[in-house]
Amino acid sequence: MKSDKIKEIIRDFLHNEMSDEIQRLFRRWMTAPTDRETKDAVLLQFWTELLNKPSVADYRHKLSDLNRRIDALEHLGQKKRRISLRRFAVAAALLAFIVCGEYLFLRARYHQPASICLVTAQGSKGEFLLPDGTRVWLNGNSRLVYPETFDAKTRKVRLDGNAFFKVAHDAARPFVVDMEVMQIEVLGTEFDVRHRSGNRYAEAILKTGRIQVSAEGLKKPLPMQADQRLVFDTETGKIRISTVSADDYCSWTADHLVFANKPLSEILVNLENWYNVRFRYEKDTDLSEKLSFHLKYEPLEETMHILSRIARIEYEIRGNEVFLVPAR
Repeated sequence: MKSDKIKEIIRDFLHNEMSDEIQRLFRRWMTAPTDRETKDAVLLQFWTELLNKPSVADYRHKLSDLNRRIDALEHLGQKKRRISLRRFAVAAALLAFIVCGEYLFLRARYHQPASICLVTAQGSKGEFLLPDGTRVWLNGNSRLVYPETFDAKTRKVRLDGNAFFKVAHDAARPFVVDMEVMQIEVLGTEFDVRHRSGNRYAEAILKTGRIQVSAEGLKKPLPMQADQRLVFDTETGKIRISTVSADDYCSWTADHLVFANKPLSEILVNLENWYNVRFRYEKDTDLSEKLSFHLKYEPLEETMHILSRIARIEYEIRGNEVFLVPAR
């Protein structure tokens, strides 16, 4: 769909009162994976215009104030409700909230149970607390949708991208991560999962506890144990499970990385997830060399420059891929 048409649809919804059926259809369309980047960009534009570019320090205050006003609408008469909705149309329909430019927070307020959508920008990541006490770290260019309250028999969330979950234990209500091509079910544990709409592969890395994976072609859910990595090929239907160091795959959730005499092969696994990129290298590239260095907020280019000076490699960055060759 053309971006102008998407903008027109969102503008009409935000600035007009619509029937319950239209609101329901709009929310279904809004959370669909098609034209996701354009939809998010339009929402961000409307939100920026609404707030007239306030300082970052004002964001949380404005979010809290807008939420109080929205909730208060439920107790007002119909006439006052119309006036408030016109004034706070964007907030009442779909609330877009930016924190330091790192993630987008969308909240549907019309019907219960309301759903919340978290969207991280490329190169950003955020830590969030779900209603049941589960902690989620959302990597860059990812989207997580979950209900405002977990009232169903299962605590189900939808993920498009990469996230690490530290699930709050609840034996009566399993926690389910729906990733379009496969589902993860767990009672309480820590694991990393990743799959983007349209990508061939989906992955799950279990850090602690136990999970079970369901996917098309599997006759029954497949259990996983700690320090196992599962890769599902959506084209062939094949699943591969290998033993790995889960810490290497999940280290991107920390605020810094420290490598002490660590092989380059393991360092690259950490950097892939830290920067949300993929490394490609020739077969004769030596990945056994052990290195030591510290990483915090350095951009990818700077990190690769340092790495090329202490390791016998040369690199080239192309989009979200980094190509390595032996140093000449």
